[in-house]
Amino acid sequence: MGSTEILEHRDVVIIGAGISGIAAAVELQRSCPSKSFVMLEMRDSIGGTWDLFKYPGIRSDSDMFTLGFGFKPWTAEKAIANASDIMVYLHETISEFDLESKIRLNQHVISADWSDDDCRWTLVVEDSGEKRLLTCEFVYTAAGYYDYESGFTPEFPGLETFMGRVVHPQFWPSDLDYSGKRVAVIGSGATAITLVPALADRAEMVTMVQRSPSYVYIESDVDEEASKLRSELDEVAAFEAIRNRNLANQQANYVEARSNPEGFKASLFEAIESIVGREVRERHFTPAYEPWDQRLCLVPNGDLFHAIADGDAQVVTGRIKSIAEHGIVMDSGEEVPADVIVTATGLELVTLGGINFSLNGTPIDFSERWSYKGSMYSGVPNLINAFGYINSSWTLRIELLNRFWCRLLNHMSEIGAARVIPTLRASDADMAALPWISDVNSGYLMRGMSRFPRQGDRAPWINPQVHESTRQLFAENPSDGVLVYS
Repeated sequence: MGSTEILEHRDVVIIGAGISGIAAAVELQRSCPSKSFVMLEMRDSIGGTWDLFKYPGIRSDSDMFTLGFGFKPWTAEKAIANASDIMVYLHETISEFDLESKIRLNQHVISADWSDDDCRWTLVVEDSGEKRLLTCEFVYTAAGYYDYESGFTPEFPGLETFMGRVVHPQFWPSDLDYSGKRVAVIGSGATAITLVPALADRAEMVTMVQRSPSYVYIESDVDEEASKLRSELDEVAAFEAIRNRNLANQQANYVEARSNPEGFKASLFEAIESIVGREVRERHFTPAYEPWDQRLCLVPNGDLFHAIADGDAQVVTGRIKSIAEHGIVMDSGEEVPADVIVTATGLELVTLGGINFSLNGTPIDFSERWSYKGSMYSGVPNLINAFGYINSSWTLRIELLNRFWCRLLNHMSEIGAARVIPTLRASDADMAALPWISDVNSGYLMRGMSRFPRQGDRAPWINPQVHESTRQLFAENPSDGVLVYS
């Protein structure tokens, strides 16, 4: 590897050019126009999730009126959008807000070290085999929370004996031809539920093999009320009305699910039974946990259930005993024949994009830090990490965070501060340590939660997943006695 080092400096470095990074850049330009910044993207394209995943049927798992940006109305017909339409939208945003010159692709940030003497971060960035240094006052990580290099696949006895092809959705091969073949999709989350109906169009049979059911809900991918509003109002007014309505509905549904789970379940189950009947619903789509203990999965237009009803797909529920030469053997003795096995078994989590952060040369263990508003970390200066909602549209929280962040930057400029550090108060000494994300026990989160910062039992050391609580938290004054400026 080469050793050429070119030193340059920016006020802010945004790491990542997906939805979070683009949202941060637009807010920074609008609210802090004097700040110089650059966006470093590890891959050879913008888009993050929506460019990385190439599996059939990939689409948004929430409506684009809330997953999209508040500053750029979503105007496409479908509220539940496929990845290609989302990528068009992101490229349009970059063009409209003149971000092209700010984005650098193929920039792998290896490490970031904060110097108290210099009051700045020094980033080691790898570009085409060469390493260079980049310094900045503030780092904003928008690199997501899962590992782009590997997905999660449990140990399946006998997998090496399988005569067909094994594929993880995160690394979908462009040459995979599943036409007329028997495909087994292992998993019950959003990826599996998206894949099964998409594969069913060409495969001989698609079998979703799940250890246990997930909660799923049926919703149209076209919002008729939105179409009506567009015809009555101007585009921006219609978008804002729809966005506010959907936000309110998302939060109301979450509250209903937690306060009246039986009533909430009944409406989900009724919609499913209207397509596949009660027996299939009870056997394969009745989870053992309560709604929103794990994220609900969207089935647009009921496509998964129509594939089952039409005989193009089926579900097998139970534990896998082993993988055989020509399929999957269940604990029950049932065999699932397969020519292709898709392991839609989840993600591997990483903290802050897997970058090695350090303070004055000493590595930072984020699992030992306290989370400040789910976005900064105790004892760590001038660092923001973008993380959205688990139980609602990701971008809604990101935009609240970004507005707070820019108020923080402007406050630092006003008082002449070069450094801001979330600092525990004396009254915080007895805080109970809680998981960084509470009340959601999805497997992929539970596997990686120990690597993430701790959440406290009092503000501002909390990471709420309820929009109104989050809105209030980020609306607070940056001079809160917890953020220490120097």
